[in-house]
Amino acid sequence: MIEILYFANPMCSWCWGFSPVLRQLQEHYQDQTKFTLITGSLGDRGSKPMTGNDRAKVRQHWQHVVELTGQPFDFLFFDRETFVYDTEKPSRAVGIVRSVYPALSLPFFAHLQERFYAHNEDITDLAVLQEAAGNFDVEGEVFARQFANPAVAEGIQKEWQQTASFGVSGYPTLLAVKDGKPGVLTIGYRPYEQVLLALQAIMDRAGAVPARG
Repeated sequence: MIEILYFANPMCSWCWGFSPVLRQLQEHYQDQTKFTLITGSLGDRGSKPMTGNDRAKVRQHWQHVVELTGQPFDFLFFDRETFVYDTEKPSRAVGIVRSVYPALSLPFFAHLQERFYAHNEDITDLAVLQEAAGNFDVEGEVFARQFANPAVAEGIQKEWQQTASFGVSGYPTLLAVKDGKPGVLTIGYRPYEQVLLALQAIMDRAGAVPARG
């Protein structure tokens, strides 16, 4: 069994672009791999409202993702003049769902991405996050209590620090770990065919019979 570590952020547009690639990998290798989602920081974006320059930069990223991946985006997002790009809150929500139902962490992550990018929903809003978690059978009171728990927020900060300590600075990053040895599948967006070749190479090495001298 190969463990695949997926480093991402729910408000990373390239991660949204990578979502179909990840889904294909899960479908084709579900019996041979275990996927683990690990969140990381996008920097100090969530401390103040986006400026016009901020919105222009993010819009440019979104356009590149659309051109390369065809993923849907609702550009009405850029009509929000006071939006604070706080990625910690949806990351905290991912952490809560992961703690309750570990197997649902990736589907929930993708659900938040779709709500944000394709439907222009504010996934920094507690009510939106609570409703989204409810769709995955996390009770509203349980979610709200955990969301307000300082230890949960602290846990996400520690997770982000751990991600940075691994040397991960860009998303999506995908590592395949076999027998304690990590191999890079992608750092940043790559199409499915390229990620597949990288994964197959790691699998071939893992299953190779050592040559006899």
